[in-house]
Formats: sequence, C-alpha cells, structure tokens
Amino acid sequence: MGLFTANINTNIFHEWVTQDLLTKFLPTCVIIMDNATFYKRQGVKTAFANAGYTLEYLLSYFPDFNDIEPKWAQA
Repeated sequence: MGLFTANINTNIFHEWVTQDLLTKFLPTCVIIMDNATFYKRQGVKTAFANAGYTLEYLLSYFPDFNDIEPKWAQA
C-alpha cells in the first residue's frame, strides 16, 4: 500500500489507484465506492474499466447503510 503525506485529492487518489490498488484485485471484481468527489475523476473510472473491473457508487446519502446513524439519532 502506498503512503502519502498529504491531504487526499483527485490527483493523489488517481495515482494510488493506477499504481497500487489495481494490481491487487482479482479479475472481474466489482468495486463499490462512496460519492467523494475525488473518486469520480474520469481517469479513475477509465482505469477501472480498462482493467476489466465494474465500478459502482453508493447512493448519495443513505443512512440505513451506515451503522452509526441510529446511534447519532439516539444522542
């Protein structure tokens, strides 16, 4: 795994995906990511597609999938 000593941004995420992450998946994986803006760079989408992976995004906001949300509601 790569180590970056900076805040994440589109360029850093793209470099990590193309240089490190894509080498670790099994063939025909489905990759699921949330909707952070730096995940949606066209180059990232293209890199996953060219490697033969399916890329899916979670819904914009769906608290039922987040286990912490009921606890915050109680607070």
